[in-house]
Amino acid sequence: MPLSEEDAQSIAIATELRVEEFTKPLAETGGVLELANSSDTNACVFLETDSKELDAPGLCRIHQYRPAGCRSYPIVLDMEDLVFKDDLCPWKEEFEEPNEGHRTELLKLDSLIRIEAAQRVQGGAQDLHEPE
Repeated sequence: MPLSEEDAQSIAIATELRVEEFTKPLAETGGVLELANSSDTNACVFLETDSKELDAPGLCRIHQYRPAGCRSYPIVLDMEDLVFKDDLCPWKEEFEEPNEGHRTELLKLDSLIRIEAAQRVQGGAQDLHEPE
């Protein structure tokens, strides 16, 4: 899950973790802050589960502080920036149908994340261990 800088900082404050402790290395993501997966479960590092199944049940440990992309899920954008409900979500039927407002918000988030990533890359931050 991509993160804005604001989301990453909120999670860091709430969990008392450094951002690099819960995100993938920037060298792997082109500068995008992205939630890491647990090596034990292959799921998000904040999902409490013992299963390695793709649709494993579990609880989000940071639900109150979850990033914007998680808050909008299962409504996502496809590769052509069209909005839809992700079929992988077992509760997708409980959510309203995606609309242009959802699309606009997701496009804004995507744009912000791309701008922040470009700034990190231009600033030479190869790893989040280095402050910007």
